Amino acid sequence: MMLTSSGTQAPPGRVISPNLSLGGFLLLFVASRLLYVVLIDPSYLSPQLDDELYVGTIAQELVTGLTMPFAEYRATNYMLGTLVMGTLTSGFFLLFGSTVFALKLAPLLVFTLALAIWYWAIQRAADERVAGYFALLFCFSPPLLTAYSTATPCCHGESILFSALSVFLLFRTLSDERGSLAYPVLLGLTAGVGLWFDYIYGLTLLALLGFGVWYDKGRFWRPRVLCALGFIVGFAPWILFNMQTYFAGFVITDKPVWEHFGLAYLWEGLAHPWNFAPIKFLRTIAFEDFWDRYRRAVNLLYSLLYLGPILTVGVLRLRTVRSEPTGPSPTQPTLVGFSLLYLVVFALAVQFSDFRSAVYRVPAYPFLFFLTAYSLARCQDLFPLVQRKIQTVFLASVVVLGLGVHAPLLSLDRPGFALSAKGYSYAVLPRTYWRTHAPAGSGRGDREFILEMVQRPFLSSILPKLSSDDQQELSRGIAQLLARSVPLNGQTEEFSRIEQLVPPGFDRHFYYQVGVRAVVRHRSELPKAVAAVEFVRHRSPTAYHLALIGIYRAWPWFAHMDSSPEALANTPAPVAPEMSPHYWRAVGLLAGRYWYEKDDSLSHLNAQLQEFVPRLDPSVQKYFLQGFAQILFTYPSADDWVLAAELERYPYAYQEGLLEGWGMALGEDERFSPYPWKGQESQSWMVATKGFSARSLVAIRQGKAQFEALFEGPASSALKPTRSP
Repeated sequence: MMLTSSGTQAPPGRVISPNLSLGGFLLLFVASRLLYVVLIDPSYLSPQLDDELYVGTIAQELVTGLTMPFAEYRATNYMLGTLVMGTLTSGFFLLFGSTVFALKLAPLLVFTLALAIWYWAIQRAADERVAGYFALLFCFSPPLLTAYSTATPCCHGESILFSALSVFLLFRTLSDERGSLAYPVLLGLTAGVGLWFDYIYGLTLLALLGFGVWYDKGRFWRPRVLCALGFIVGFAPWILFNMQTYFAGFVITDKPVWEHFGLAYLWEGLAHPWNFAPIKFLRTIAFEDFWDRYRRAVNLLYSLLYLGPILTVGVLRLRTVRSEPTGPSPTQPTLVGFSLLYLVVFALAVQFSDFRSAVYRVPAYPFLFFLTAYSLARCQDLFPLVQRKIQTVFLASVVVLGLGVHAPLLSLDRPGFALSAKGYSYAVLPRTYWRTHAPAGSGRGDREFILEMVQRPFLSSILPKLSSDDQQELSRGIAQLLARSVPLNGQTEEFSRIEQLVPPGFDRHFYYQVGVRAVVRHRSELPKAVAAVEFVRHRSPTAYHLALIGIYRAWPWFAHMDSSPEALANTPAPVAPEMSPHYWRAVGLLAGRYWYEKDDSLSHLNAQLQEFVPRLDPSVQKYFLQGFAQILFTYPSADDWVLAAELERYPYAYQEGLLEGWGMALGEDERFSPYPWKGQESQSWMVATKGFSARSLVAIRQGKAQFEALFEGPASSALKPTRSP
C-alpha cells in the first residue's frame, strides 16, 4: 500500500505514483539542475551561448548603471522577453556575482515555476497520480530540454511558463461554477504578455482559441469579452513599442514573419518524409545532433519511452469505441484534448515554416510529458493485476535513462567552471545593437548608421565606464562591426573616417576583418577579393598584409567546391612569397572540406590526406597540414572536440603541422570569439586540448602563438580614434 502526498492511505489496488509531493519534485528538479550546472563539461555549457551571454550583458548594465534607455538593450525586435530575463538575471548577479552560475539561475527559476503550475493544473484537470508522473518526466527530461532549462537563449523555453499559466487559468475558468470574472481576465492578460514575451507562445494562443471555439459554442460571451480585454492590456507594451519602431516586430531575421511560412516547406517534407515535423521531433527528441550511433539510440529510447504508453492507450481506446453501440457521445473539455490540439497546431506550424531548429521545439515537451503520464495512469487502470509492475518498469526506465544519458555530459576535470566563469560579454553588444536598430535596407545609409552608432553610444558613453577587460571585449566587437562598413572600392576618404573610429590597440583586428569582408563580398572569387583590398597597400604595408591574411583564412569557408584538391595543387594561384604559407593553409582547408563533405568519416580523411600530401612540394607540405587541421578542429570535433587520439595516430611526420594548425584554429577561435574567457581559462582551450600528450601540447601552443603574433604590436597606420561627443 502506498501513500498519497497528503499522507492518506491509497485505496486497495490503487497505485499513487510517484510517492512525492510537489515540494519534493521541486526540490529534486532544482537540485538536479544545480548539480548539472556545476558539473557540466565546458563544451556543453549552453546550447546558444552567445544569446545567453547577451542576457548577462543586459543584467550587468542594470547592475552598473544603464547608459541607454532600457528598451534599447533588447536582443531582438520580436522577442521583448529578453529584457525581462535580463532584469531577473541582474538580481542574481547582485546576490552571487556576475558569473555563468548566476546567469543560469534566472531560467532555472522560470522553469521551476513552470513545473509547479503545470503540476497544479494537471492535478486539477486529471489527478495527483498523473501530476506526479508528469513531474518525474519533467525532472528527468531528455538532455536537450535539460540544457534549455538552464539557459536563456531565445526565451522559447520561458514560454513554457506562459503555457502552464494559460492551461491552469483555462480549466479554472471552465470549471468555475460561480462565474468569477477574475479567471478570464487573468487568462487574457497572460496570453497578451506571453505573446510579446515570445512569439512562439502564439501556438498556445491558437490552441486556446481553437479549444474555446470547439467547446464553448458561443454560449459564454462574457468570459470571452473579458479575456479579450485582458489580452489587449497584456499586449499593450508590444503595441506601444512597435508604434515607435515602425512595427519592426513584424520582421524576423531580415524578413516579415509571414514570409517564414509557405507550402514549399510541405513539399519538402513530402519529398523527405524523415523530415516531417513529428518524425523529426522524435528523431531529435534527446539530441539535435543524431549522426552517431549512440545519439540515435538515445533518441530512439526516449521516443519509445514516451510513445509506448500513448500508443497502447490509443489502440485500446480505438478498440473500445468500435465495440460500443454507435451514436453521438457528449464531448467534455479535457486537458488531454487541449494537449492533442496543441501538438497538432505545433506540428503544422513547424511543418509549414522554416523554424526547424531544436529551440523551437522546446515548448512542446510539457504537452508530450502530460500525454505520456496520463496514458501511463490509464494503462495501470486497464491492467490492475500488473499495475505495480507497470509503475516499476516505467519509473526505473525514466530514472536510469535520464541518469545514463546525462552522465557523459558531465566532467570532473574542471568542476565548478560556471561558479567562477564570467557570465556576460560586451563583445556581443555592438552587433546585437546594430541588428535591432539598423534601418531597413543597406548600402551607404547602413554605413552611416554604423558610424553614428559606434560614436554614440559606444565610444562616447559605454566604453569609458567599463573595466579594462570589458573595454577589450567591447573594442573587439566595435572593430569587427566597423570592418563591415568598409567600402571596398578604394574610397580612401570613407575608409579614413571608419579607420579613425577603431579603438586603440584593435587596428590589426580591423584590417584582418577587412580581408574577411572582402571574401564575404566576392565569395569564391579569390582574385577579386585580393583586388578589393589593393587600396589598403598604399596606406600601410602592415594593414595590407593583415587584410590578405584575413582573405586567405576566410576564403576556404566561402569558396564553392567546384575544384578538386588536385586541381588547386597543380595550378596554384600566383601569390607573393610572403603570402605563400597562408595560401597553402587555405588550400589545405579547402581540400579537407572537399573530402569531408564527400565522406565525413575520420578514416576516409586520414586515407585521403596520406595519399595526397606526398604529391606536394616538401616546402609547402607543413602549411597544407596546418590548414587541413582546421577541418578536424571545426567539423568532426563540433560535438566532442576531443580528437587527441585521432590526431596522434597520424604519421609522425605529419603530426607537427597538424598540431600547429590545430593551435592556429584554436587561436583564431579565441581571438574573434564573443566569449569573455581567454587563455588556458577559456572554454575553447579546456575542450580543444583535452587528452593531448605533453609533446602535442607544445606544438599546439606554438601554432596558437604564431596566430596570436599577427595581432601583437600596433600597425604602422594606426590612428588615434576621434570620438564625437
